Amino acid sequence: MKKFSKQVAGVVLAVFVLFGLAGTIAAQAATTPSIGAASTFGILGSTYTNTVAGTTVNGDVGYTTGPAVAPTVNGTTYISPNSTYSQAGTDQATALTNLNGQACTFTFAAGAINLATDTTHGALGIYTPGVYCTTGAGDASIGTGGITLNGAGTYIFRINGALTTVANSNVTLTGGASAGDVFWTPTAATTLGANTTFKGTDIDDAGITIGSTVTWIGRALAFGGTISTDVDTITVPTTLHVIKLVVGGTAVPSNFNISVKNAGVNVPGSPAAGAAAPGTSYTLSAGTYVVSETANASYTQSFTGDCNTSGSVTLAAGDDKICTVVNTAIPLAPVAPSVAINSGGGAIMPVIGITKIPTPLALPQGPGSVTYNYTVRNAGGQEALINVALTDDKCSPITFISGDLNGNGKLDPGETWKYACTTTLSKTTTNTVIVTAEGNSVTNALGYHQHAIATAVATVVVGQSIMSPLINIIKVPSRLTPFPVGGGNVTYAYTVTNPGAVAVHNVSVTDNKCSPVNYFSGDTNGNGLLDPGESWIYTCQTYISASTMNIATVKGSANGFTALGYAFATVLVATPGLPNTGFPPQEAGTPWDIVIAVGILAIAFVSVTALRKRKI
Repeated sequence: MKKFSKQVAGVVLAVFVLFGLAGTIAAQAATTPSIGAASTFGILGSTYTNTVAGTTVNGDVGYTTGPAVAPTVNGTTYISPNSTYSQAGTDQATALTNLNGQACTFTFAAGAINLATDTTHGALGIYTPGVYCTTGAGDASIGTGGITLNGAGTYIFRINGALTTVANSNVTLTGGASAGDVFWTPTAATTLGANTTFKGTDIDDAGITIGSTVTWIGRALAFGGTISTDVDTITVPTTLHVIKLVVGGTAVPSNFNISVKNAGVNVPGSPAAGAAAPGTSYTLSAGTYVVSETANASYTQSFTGDCNTSGSVTLAAGDDKICTVVNTAIPLAPVAPSVAINSGGGAIMPVIGITKIPTPLALPQGPGSVTYNYTVRNAGGQEALINVALTDDKCSPITFISGDLNGNGKLDPGETWKYACTTTLSKTTTNTVIVTAEGNSVTNALGYHQHAIATAVATVVVGQSIMSPLINIIKVPSRLTPFPVGGGNVTYAYTVTNPGAVAVHNVSVTDNKCSPVNYFSGDTNGNGLLDPGESWIYTCQTYISASTMNIATVKGSANGFTALGYAFATVLVATPGLPNTGFPPQEAGTPWDIVIAVGILAIAFVSVTALRKRKI
């Protein structure tokens, strides 16, 4: 009873669902674990041996006993005792437990196996995403000709023995496969032959020996063992996933040609046809990249995820980021007028609010479990809301806890609904929850309900005793029923609260369709700080001549972070002959008010990272 309508789900989930289900059984069977602090290490061992010059590590290096000849390290070198080094070892072990706990997609016959020549799993030397397991004395080798990993998804090679490669062998990635999603977990030592081209993360405390002139995109993780190099190049995977989502219309992702460029030059594999989740993966060097696509006059374009509003994203060594390109169909044909809107009465615009509080507010000891507690209320207060639904971009599933006092499935005026979601965080994380709901009043001729949207943003710091600030805003217009033709004056009331544990300073409220926004009341002790538990009230008045959806943004600072909050509201104005004047007319299956809101959200969400003042 508390689910999206089909129309809402088609748009909101398009923005927030990043990977979804992969297209094959094998892809569903394997998942990429977090490797936490170990993610930035090209070499992580107890003893690190390197006796000749010429080795380069594009990433971090960690050890207890160091090499006779230091390699070139384009990163940071951590020497035990060191907290980062120790945490990386802990996270390596956690990742290994995860990898070893995933069910085998394919199990080879007992005994040693040459992955390059095996055909029992499928095509000669070609592997699709999945978990591949050896049994018995199950050494695995990569012989002449090498292997190809084909398709986006996770590859796990769980080897009950040693892993070896012959000289000049290759691990090739095609079809969207990414080095960041490839894992090798031998129980005995790893030995890579000279001139091998290798991909993936090898977790092997039995020891890793890398022959001369090996090129490795991945990680050599042997926290409890020895790693040896010899004029090699090891590059920590830096991955960009580009996902294409098409909302409405008849186009499909492959109809759009997407480019990824660095300094105006296409990266290898670009341009390429757009691909739905899990998208197209690019293994890149650190730098700034711009995602673009061929224009389609029938669709509007927006970016979400780690890209900014222009499709630009900056990658550091070891980053694994996502850029989602969303295209929303532009409504084509007008619809018949709505009596409710044309008469200037009847329909009531719904307003909803949400607060999110993480527990705990910080994880100073390192990675751990966090529960997000969401409180949803009917901010308009004039009619019940239906089809209430929440989506969090970093946590699922969200579970309804309580609040539907009369069990009618409607968020009635005065009710407060509680939800919760628990996840494990391995690094400092900013996440956003969106709640949508519908009003009971029908406001257009196709029978769509008007939609309400609210968001809440929170950051949990991992590894330091710092609490980031939280801030929340709810906006309610003075006019919830449609104006008659010509419009009228509207006063927006903004309620800003601090649901966190630290006082917030430099609080400001702006509205993209109304200014100035003026502080009214709420600073009860007059200290100029939005203290925990305080509610500050702001107002803004403007004249609305056409139906208008606007967004208010609140900002505040504490402990080196900038907290953000967003609030949405729509005021309708009647126009003879057209239902939602001020917006383009809508076609069946495309509720335009929600499309505009999600478009604004896409812009708002990607600004969160840019506004943070401290990089953890």
